[in-house]
Amino acid sequence: MKRGKQNNSKAVGIFGLDVKEALSLKQNLNVGQVVSQQQILHILQADRHCDGACKSRKDNPNCLCGVVPATGSFRRKGLWQKEPQGLMHLGANPSHQKRQDAVLPCGLNNLGNTCYVNSALQCLFMTPIFRNSMYQIAAPAADDVILGHIRRLFVELQSGPRFSADPKAFAQALNLDHTIQQDGQEFLKLLLSLLETKLAESGQPAVQSLVPDLFRGSYAYETICKACGRASQGSNRATHFYELDIQVKGSPALDQSLADMLCKEELSGDNQYHCDFCGKKVDATRQLCLRQLPPYLCMSLQRFVFDMKKLMKVKASDKFSFPLSIDLGPYLSPVDASLDAGLQVYDLQAILIHKGSSASQGHYVAHVHEEGARKWWRFDDETVTVMPDGPIGEKADHGAPPSPVPAGKKVQSTEKGKSKPKGKGRKRKASAKGEDDGNRESTPEPMLAPADDCAAPSSNGHLNRASTPPHTTPPSDISSSNAYMLLYKKRDWQPKQCLPAAALPDSLQQYIDEQNQEFETVCANFETTQQQVRKAVMQQQADVRSILELAPVPPGETDCRFIYGQWLTKWADSDPELTNIYNSALQCPHGKLLPNKSSEMKRISTVAWEHLVARCRGGPEFGPSDVCTVCLMDMLDAVASADEQGQAREGALAIAEGLDEQETNSASVSYGYYVSKTWLQGWKKKQGRSMSNLSPTDSISCPHGALLPAALGPRAKRSIVPPPLWDYFKDSWQQAEKQRQQQAPDLSVPAPAAHTTQADVVMLDVVQVELVSNGDSVHTAADQQELARPMHEFPAQSSHECRDCLAELDVTTANGQVLASEAEEERMQAAQLAAGTPLYLEPGTTYTLMPRPWLQLWRAYVNGASKRGRPPGAALPPLPPSLTDVCQALFCGCHSGDDARLAYQLPDLAHRRGKWMQSDADSSMFEVVSTADWFQVLARHAAGQEAQLRQIEASLHLLDISMDGNTVRVEGAMPDERVISDNVLEDVQKAHPANMPQAASLHSCPPVCEDTIERQEADALAARLVYKDAEVMVELVVQADFKPDTLNLTGDRKSKRARKGRAPIKVSADETIHDLKLKIVQTLNVHPRNMLLHLFRDSQWQPVSDDNATLADQSILPDEELVVINTHQHDDEDLESFFGVSSSNRQPQPERGFTGTALSSHAVPAMPP
Repeated sequence: MKRGKQNNSKAVGIFGLDVKEALSLKQNLNVGQVVSQQQILHILQADRHCDGACKSRKDNPNCLCGVVPATGSFRRKGLWQKEPQGLMHLGANPSHQKRQDAVLPCGLNNLGNTCYVNSALQCLFMTPIFRNSMYQIAAPAADDVILGHIRRLFVELQSGPRFSADPKAFAQALNLDHTIQQDGQEFLKLLLSLLETKLAESGQPAVQSLVPDLFRGSYAYETICKACGRASQGSNRATHFYELDIQVKGSPALDQSLADMLCKEELSGDNQYHCDFCGKKVDATRQLCLRQLPPYLCMSLQRFVFDMKKLMKVKASDKFSFPLSIDLGPYLSPVDASLDAGLQVYDLQAILIHKGSSASQGHYVAHVHEEGARKWWRFDDETVTVMPDGPIGEKADHGAPPSPVPAGKKVQSTEKGKSKPKGKGRKRKASAKGEDDGNRESTPEPMLAPADDCAAPSSNGHLNRASTPPHTTPPSDISSSNAYMLLYKKRDWQPKQCLPAAALPDSLQQYIDEQNQEFETVCANFETTQQQVRKAVMQQQADVRSILELAPVPPGETDCRFIYGQWLTKWADSDPELTNIYNSALQCPHGKLLPNKSSEMKRISTVAWEHLVARCRGGPEFGPSDVCTVCLMDMLDAVASADEQGQAREGALAIAEGLDEQETNSASVSYGYYVSKTWLQGWKKKQGRSMSNLSPTDSISCPHGALLPAALGPRAKRSIVPPPLWDYFKDSWQQAEKQRQQQAPDLSVPAPAAHTTQADVVMLDVVQVELVSNGDSVHTAADQQELARPMHEFPAQSSHECRDCLAELDVTTANGQVLASEAEEERMQAAQLAAGTPLYLEPGTTYTLMPRPWLQLWRAYVNGASKRGRPPGAALPPLPPSLTDVCQALFCGCHSGDDARLAYQLPDLAHRRGKWMQSDADSSMFEVVSTADWFQVLARHAAGQEAQLRQIEASLHLLDISMDGNTVRVEGAMPDERVISDNVLEDVQKAHPANMPQAASLHSCPPVCEDTIERQEADALAARLVYKDAEVMVELVVQADFKPDTLNLTGDRKSKRARKGRAPIKVSADETIHDLKLKIVQTLNVHPRNMLLHLFRDSQWQPVSDDNATLADQSILPDEELVVINTHQHDDEDLESFFGVSSSNRQPQPERGFTGTALSSHAVPAMPP
């Protein structure tokens, strides 16, 4: 049998019938015979057996394997998912909140921005004397709303059933706004003041002075006349305090800050003191003296200071050291100077920590020492963990140590007298609580300004700066950038009235018993409901399986029903939107069963159908006898027509195969019609099964509508076919053209993409020729209009070559013909290189790097100068420049000889269809070519200059890559290798999400000159940083969605289109960050002081905080992506204070703080400045 012929008698004609069976059935229907049930099943392919292991074949209606999963298997959703859908509606299992270990302290739920409340309450709760005293409060004080809530909250922390207690009722009693974050120090002070007032009114001696007895100390300002040596009358007047304000700025350690606070101040000159004893103004000294210290001493570290330049509070993140134990005896000054304060050792009891770089946002945690257990605990809202090494070991909470400045690294100033490395900033861990967008209550101003004359405490309690020893940090000291408040306890202190740790009062014991019982009931109810849901799902699964067990039709049985397969699958998955049986998809316009829907239907038994109808109703009901004979007849007619066309095609193939090649090319053969020789070869190669977009004579038709001269090259080659074969070509092409016009095909070459390189554009402009691959023709957009032209007929006996085209051929010179022939020969010898076809790279093979710009010009020459690519009469394209000169420019000027190195970066790689190749989007100076092509080009364009050219060898290296969270790690990359780009790694990861494949890199010989590359990149960056009226994209994101290490925060595809919360802004390189923020105000309506501006650098979002820096200083380039987080600290609509509108007539508005809460009317006495 000749090529192209096949046995059509066994070809599938329709569904389960071959052509002979389909034609026989058509003949029987025409004579009025009735189709049997068995024939109907055969037509619908329903007579095929399913062995139960065919994995849900759609072409077999008897296959029900994929309707439900196998026993023990699950699906991602629906009735058969591992965890029933109903359990998700029940919410979280309350038993997961059960307190597992009574020894482990209990946490507190974060209500939104209440971490400051939780940290302060944990410090108070972990103070046994305070906790036990709160338990002993009796009625009527115990009935107070606030006291009652804090007592119940404490007992839940001690004996509650959950691992985390809920402070919601306590916060509501105080009328706290949980959407606004406040100052932790201020909250603790006001809470103690409120409790002091309420306990003082209780009338219970054991608790009415609880707060002053534990937290109150006294101080006095002592003024001593230098003339008479006497102290002023007010020097012995004691003032109470509940905390010491400790300066952080300018004081690296606690002992130095205490010395600065207690140092003497000289009163002289215009600032002399009027002595009552001397009766005149005299020189004197003034000094703050600590008269008495409380058992529990609170020290407030003044982290938040007012910046006069920014006119707002900022956080001082200076390192501050404080000891685990400190002797405060030398700092005490008793009223009687002859008395020695003695040993006053205080042990660190708790640390309140503020994490974050801003004074208006952050997150609070507490480190608390459990008295008696000798353990340190870390309280972070709901999470409580033991600290084996104590607070010294929690370096993350205290701030990472500053990174050393690399040698030669430029630094930029952050504040006067200090600097930090330019470039990568310190990585700060973002708060997982999402509390960075709340306002913060203002903190008290610094109590005392550091004086010039400061001294350390002497033996008599007074201070002498000359005796101050140099500060040293013992190993037991803690150095922290985030410590905000310290709580020290006096060692071996015992209360005057020691309250025994007795059993809880009856009211609290009853309350906690009810809480425990309620929790057990909730857990039991949830478990019961969970079991009921599981039982219902299991019963539903059993019902589905029971019906499907009845669904298979026994072999030989013809009584059955057909059902829509998709509906059956959804029913088996218990789709909630599913109601009645939907068989309309199988119904023809005549209301019968469509015979061509066998792949969409399932065959089930009559019993199973009756069960489904009883459950779901619906329809219509279809059996074998319901197949539409009208539609069946139409389809059989189509098979007969296709058979006739097939026979005609076989006849045409036989004629084409019988044509003698020599006879068809002979000039003596004149009977027949001319067709394109290329078109005829393509048609025969496809066995005539499809018709090309071009007509058989399109390629040999000239622009004038006549026969194209044969001298114009391969495109004009033609063959003569006999009239029967021409008639077949004509009819078939006209039918195919009619179908194509109805389907409106797109035959144009796609426009260059956004990442297309110049070489790709040159290729699209130059290669405007017909490329024959497997008989298919590829056309440019200019050819699209030509396809609508009628097919030209060229009878061999009467057609002549176009005279106009023959006249244009005379313009071509002999020299041009020689060059064209040489270009054609060169193009054929390096066909892949000339076409720009991607070169698949394999490890172990040596390739060559050639200059890409030169190759672009070379391709334009060989493709344009060849007869195939050059229009008739067109001038030859220019020759490419000297290959020697271009290749020598690829090497750097700082290395020569054997140590020569490349001056340009190596190409990027891409992974496509399991192969490595040079990336299409790569704009590298190099292109990877085969070594054979290199020598082929070298022989033609650098003959005799081989000694001056050095081959640049390249090889593919495979590297192991792994995923570490969101970070891709590449092992084994060498410094001079070019690793695949991030977008390629992302594509590879998407293609292989489970097992990451190997990455690849190029290794060149000679290697790349890193110094030259750095200079080029620096020059390129400097050039890009000179711009005016360019656009940057600014996007407003929600704090909860902000992830420091994720580039695409919204999950949407990035584009330059503006939308809500995202807009382009025109900027210039010499504008400052302050100017950019003003433009953001106009575009996104965000207050400048509410803006936290971030820029994606070094695989994470980094803050941009220097408002005075220019965009060029911050290396912000055109089309850069910036993110703005709105802290909501200020009203976005209130811009008067920022822009200075009526500032001379208006006073700055105070921060809200705790105004409007139960704490606002209770203030703690503060130490005056």
